[in-house]
Amino acid sequence: MSRTLLYVDDDADIRTIVGMALELDTHFTPVLADGGAQAMRLIADGLRPDVVVLDVMMPDMDGLTLLDHLRPLLPGRVPILFMTAKGRQADRALYLARGAQGVLVKPFDPVRLGSDIRALIGIC
Repeated sequence: MSRTLLYVDDDADIRTIVGMALELDTHFTPVLADGGAQAMRLIADGLRPDVVVLDVMMPDMDGLTLLDHLRPLLPGRVPILFMTAKGRQADRALYLARGAQGVLVKPFDPVRLGSDIRALIGIC
C-alpha cells in the first residue's frame, strides 16, 4: 500500500533528490512543497498526507512553526518527521518534544531514505 508523503523543503535540489528517491520506494507517493505556504495550500485544497517530512530551516516559515500550523489540520495522528542538518542531540530532543515522530539528518542517503522513513514511522 502506497502512502502519500508530503515533503516540505525550500531547497529545490534537495526536493528533487527526495522526490526521486521516494518515487523508487513503492511504499510512498511523494508530494513536494517549496515551503510552509505551499504546504498549507495543498492541505487546504484537500491533500491528506499519510506522512509529513519537514525541513527545519526555511526562510518564510520554519519547520517548527509549520508543524504548529499543520497539526490541527491533519486527520488523526499523521506522523510528522523533521529532516535537518541540525542533528545534535539537543536539537533532536527539541523536535521530538514539539511532537515530531522522528528526525532524519542531512546529508541523507537517497538509497536508504524510504527505509529510514519507514523505520521511523513503524512500517515495514
